[in-house]
Amino acid sequence: LKFLQRLTAGWAPGTELRVADLGYGQGGMLRRIHHWATGRGFRPRLTGVDMNPRCRALAEAQTPSDMNITWHEGDLFDWAPAEPPHAIISALFTHHLDTPDVIRLLGWQEQTASHGWFVNDLHRHWIAWAGFSVLAAVARWHDCVRHDGAL
Repeated sequence: LKFLQRLTAGWAPGTELRVADLGYGQGGMLRRIHHWATGRGFRPRLTGVDMNPRCRALAEAQTPSDMNITWHEGDLFDWAPAEPPHAIISALFTHHLDTPDVIRLLGWQEQTASHGWFVNDLHRHWIAWAGFSVLAAVARWHDCVRHDGAL
């Protein structure tokens, strides 16, 4: 959230803040951004973009109806927002892409966001992959978490 704090420095209370989250999963990051933004007097207008229909159902079920979050299901490269988001975030998403698509994603974010973008990702070692897979199965975590966490 420090990225958004720097991006909005000097913005007046009441200003609309448009943020898109790519690969939103269960939607937790956008809910956190909503709380953060409203706590600072901004009017959040948030959009999640994810290809997985199970993620949309999970995110909708966990999101209070009074939060202004739109859950978009489909390929992000096909998503054409009516107004550009101020910021685009992609946390733990790029590891799903091969190198040419990561390059395409970075260019797309640069062209689409009006103020900036932020990528947060990691590379997992095979031992961590195997360990997470076993832990997720034993803990009986949701299938979406098991699959994505292992990636």
